[in-house]
Amino acid sequence: MGERAQSPLAGKRVVITRAMTQSEGLFDALRERDAEPLLFPLIRIVPLQEYGPLDAALARLRAGDWIILTSQNAVATVAGRGRMLRKEFFSAAEGVKVAVVGPASQRAALDANFRVDYVANVHDGVSLAHELGERLRGRRVLLPRSDLASPALPAAVQKFGAEVIEVAAYHTERVREWDRRLGDTILHGAVDAVVCFSPSAVHALTDFLSTNGARADFQNTVAFVAVGAVTAQAFRDEGIHQPLVAAEATNEAAINVLSEYFAGRRQPHFAGAKKS
Repeated sequence: MGERAQSPLAGKRVVITRAMTQSEGLFDALRERDAEPLLFPLIRIVPLQEYGPLDAALARLRAGDWIILTSQNAVATVAGRGRMLRKEFFSAAEGVKVAVVGPASQRAALDANFRVDYVANVHDGVSLAHELGERLRGRRVLLPRSDLASPALPAAVQKFGAEVIEVAAYHTERVREWDRRLGDTILHGAVDAVVCFSPSAVHALTDFLSTNGARADFQNTVAFVAVGAVTAQAFRDEGIHQPLVAAEATNEAAINVLSEYFAGRRQPHFAGAKKS
């Protein structure tokens, strides 16, 4: 039997900026491909202290209304509060419909025993709103999201004549403390790639780089990976014009785009990050 072909990721240092509690799957997948994953969370997900606004928003939903889930972070909270208000909140009899932005949020919703009525073909919130289109007209549409979420999704939903109910389902905070040695390793460009799963992580990353004196040629030597189109746009807004883009919000998609890049099939150009 022949030897296993070497992985394109073998020996590559890949920085994962996602919240620590969500990084295990990608970390393990990278290790399986002989990469060297580095956990460097730049954001953390913080539970709500007060559920009143979310409870009130859920209580307003009627049969035929929609809940749009753009992140798996919101699923457990929405499921728990919804069932506390009405035991069969997500049953067919209640008629509240659930749409999810991609495979990760779909899996989380199914694990929480949601009935998922629609999964986006293009995995970002604005595209999901356009795909639902006229199904939203005249309906109340609950958007349980991060307190730092972009205003683009509510605006897209309103275009179809829906009543938007936007409420925080969790808080997103920046991590202000980190391992000094790992931070210096990243700032000196001694890594091969950095993966971001959200615009919040992108903004935290570019602020970290610009305020801590990142090596001048950092953007020319390190690959930036955006999970999802919205995260990719956040990179572009920060001056990183051609990030590698994993179209699906999954670990597998991130692994695939990294493997293709390091196998030499993609050669994106990286512009300098915007300075603060």
